[in-house]
Amino acid sequence: MSIDLHRSSFGFYGIKEIDATNTVGATIVFNALQATEDATVTFTSNGRSSNNQSSFTSFVIPQGSIIFGDFTAVSVSDGKLVGYLKE
Repeated sequence: MSIDLHRSSFGFYGIKEIDATNTVGATIVFNALQATEDATVTFTSNGRSSNNQSSFTSFVIPQGSIIFGDFTAVSVSDGKLVGYLKE
């Protein structure tokens, strides 16, 4: 299934603010994470198969930076993110 990057880049599918108090469920899938403050993040990056999954702990995203991928189980221990929903 393809994803409409133009629509998702403008938040067409929705966005979520994520920080230490505004958490999201482990099954919510994001295609981009943007740091509105320096953010320390834990997440799983999903590949096309279970062999391509990677878990990241204490990953720092500098303020203003955006990372793209297929992210689940996103949690923030410090800072703030905007998560762009995949669908």
